[in-house]
Amino acid sequence: MLLWERRQLLEIFVRRDFLGRYRGSLLGVLWPLINPLGHLLLYTFVFSVILKVRFSHDGSTSTFALYLMAGLLPWSALAEAVSRSTTCILEVPNLVKKVVFPLEILPMVPVFSSFLTAGISIVLLVSLAIFRTGTLHWTILLLPLLVAVQGLLMGGLCWLLASLGVYIRDMKHLISLALSVWMYTTPIVYPASAFPKQLGFLLWLNPMAGLVTDYRRLIIEGVLPDWSKLALYAAVTVVLWFAGNYFFMKTKRSFADVM
Repeated sequence: MLLWERRQLLEIFVRRDFLGRYRGSLLGVLWPLINPLGHLLLYTFVFSVILKVRFSHDGSTSTFALYLMAGLLPWSALAEAVSRSTTCILEVPNLVKKVVFPLEILPMVPVFSSFLTAGISIVLLVSLAIFRTGTLHWTILLLPLLVAVQGLLMGGLCWLLASLGVYIRDMKHLISLALSVWMYTTPIVYPASAFPKQLGFLLWLNPMAGLVTDYRRLIIEGVLPDWSKLALYAAVTVVLWFAGNYFFMKTKRSFADVM
């Protein structure tokens, strides 16, 4: 696959992107921890303290924070990559005009970069879960499987949106609104059981709903994922990955003309 052949170039771009975001800032690479912790405190206060949302019979705020963090981290990775993908081609017109440059690696840069940020925070989450429950569940060994499925989902979307962003300059604003709707229809700040039963089928048509639930199962509860749903999501994301790549490769030939 071309991405594997260009892995060294991709690695250079990902490293430059990840470090470049924090270069010159006072707190530097601490921001990947500060950002999710800030959102965690805000959502915990609003949804647990004020609205009294509960994820389990244990109604403690600390338990809510763990469940929230297990859903918020993978979602943040997806939202960051998807939102940045809409302008990743427009931001480098000099590379677009170079015929020999493999443009298809550019939408993958925010995907891998956002996973690096999330990975740092997931280490913190696992540590907090061990401290809170006193147990390290063996099921966390299956986390790479969820990351792989989510990576396929993000990669397919980013290829598709990166290409559309060249032709539709409003795409960035449309995606910002769409991500807000997607987040609140995903059981991140509330349990899946709180979703209206008559609309339950819509919940499980959302791949992130199943993935968020499985992240919580593996990290906090020590329970295996729902294999049938995970297999379905995996199949859908594989199709999306290849469809997004195909669309990007077909349309990239005219990027220079449009820009």
